[in-house]
Amino acid sequence: MNTLPTPMQTSIAVQWLASREATTDRVKRVLLSHVDGHRNVIELESFARAMGLEPDALEKLRHQGLIDSLN
Repeated sequence: MNTLPTPMQTSIAVQWLASREATTDRVKRVLLSHVDGHRNVIELESFARAMGLEPDALEKLRHQGLIDSLN
């Protein structure tokens, strides 16, 4: 059984991904598209590192209201 948090996109994220603004921030869009409620926080952090993002990339998405709490 997986007990690690599995973040999900918020309604704000869905709206942002559908906006023109999302096309200008490709890296953020790619990371956010992997937040699907199936990948746990460790998998997402590994993916973010592989993309060369800062260690707190997921936390930044949470602060922007784009993903649910990582706790």
